[in-house]
Amino acid sequence: MGRSKVKRSGRGPVLLLLILIIAVGLLAFMRTSYFSIKDIRVQGNSFVDEKEIARYSGISPGMNILTVKLKEAEEALKTHPYILDTQVQRIMPDTIEITVKERDLVGYIPYLGSYLLVDSEGMVISATARVPVEGLPVYRGIKVQDFQANEILDIDNIQIFDKIIYISKCIANNLAGYAPIEVDIENPEDIIIHLGERFALRVGDTEGLDYKLEYSNTILEKLYSQEVGGEIDVTHGGNAFFRPW
Repeated sequence: MGRSKVKRSGRGPVLLLLILIIAVGLLAFMRTSYFSIKDIRVQGNSFVDEKEIARYSGISPGMNILTVKLKEAEEALKTHPYILDTQVQRIMPDTIEITVKERDLVGYIPYLGSYLLVDSEGMVISATARVPVEGLPVYRGIKVQDFQANEILDIDNIQIFDKIIYISKCIANNLAGYAPIEVDIENPEDIIIHLGERFALRVGDTEGLDYKLEYSNTILEKLYSQEVGGEIDVTHGGNAFFRPW
């Protein structure tokens, strides 16, 4: 009995020493460059720049991937006005993957010298002195009563948003490379899309708009190689008329 007790008590310090050596070894290994972040991958973004997303997350190359607090990074990213939801993941041993879901941005509406960025729900995301997101159209001819950030925009005709959403999708499908784009929608039956100061597309109402803009794009591809500008009238769908300035 006495000898067995001596044997058990002898194993305890050895086991404790072994655990201590393993723990110190793991701690030293964790502090090596093996777990330093070398790559930050961003996906799902269309409007927000990858570097801006990484900056908002608070994660940067060189940080230890094991010490990054993923939930805190996700919450920080949600403070960006254009980001609705996000997921941050570790890809061992040295990569962080950030997946974002951006708000469904529709375009800008001028108001008292500023530009109100609105989403597909009619919510005001921000008010700026310029248009910071290229490719989003500016909608003119909409009378704004008042606005509050992060609230639905107060306008005369809230139903006009259905048309705006559709117009923005058609523009994204067919005219994404022609920024800046302004849409005169004061008369919804006679919509005019301005591509800078060089071209204007008279499209009439929104019926068949996707086809009208696709057709307009084929004409623009030919005209842009020439020193010419003017109005392209596609109000009749299958027929187009070009009127030089």
